Amino acid sequence: MPHPSLETIAERLSEQMRGAQEELCRPIIQQVTRGKPVAPATLRASLQVSQDELEQRLAKLPPDVEFDQAGNIVGLGVTLVPTSHRFQIRSKMLYTWCAFDTVLLPPSLHVEAQVQSTCPVTGQCITFAPTSEGIVKDLLPASSVMTLIMPAERRDCTRETFCQRSLFFQSEQAASTFLAAHPDALLLSVEEAACVGRLVAQICLTDTR
Repeated sequence: MPHPSLETIAERLSEQMRGAQEELCRPIIQQVTRGKPVAPATLRASLQVSQDELEQRLAKLPPDVEFDQAGNIVGLGVTLVPTSHRFQIRSKMLYTWCAFDTVLLPPSLHVEAQVQSTCPVTGQCITFAPTSEGIVKDLLPASSVMTLIMPAERRDCTRETFCQRSLFFQSEQAASTFLAAHPDALLLSVEEAACVGRLVAQICLTDTR
């Protein structure tokens, strides 16, 4: 079955991925990509807010946000906690919650990355280099694809419902069993997924201006 246009996919994803805490999420993501936990005091200084206001904002963050034992933030889309999606930028070894994050973050943060993931069916290593312009370079294997869903509501855009269905597969054939079990999932080439990531980044950047 043909999927919706890439523009339609990007628009729908953008609608559900927007959050009331965007002004807080963005600096968290930017600081996590530096490879160190984000201390609340650092956020407070960068946002120039009171301790009470910061605590109120932190309480409204998505429940998926990862903290260390000291109360520092270590993961929000991009994370210091190992996952199956390795994401290297600026010589820092990071990880992402899902396959789509690997193509969304480079154009969102204006950085180039090195990505390494694994097909959950064949065990094949999948590697590529997404650019800050949303272009995929050096994709191996060239047949690699990505699954993606379009959440019906904002509450569906969580790590459990969204991220666990956004995976890399070595080929369409390798993804067939997953697609049979998840008929709501879309199948995109990695290049198509990167285009969607670029479009989502552009939409979100325009909305925050």
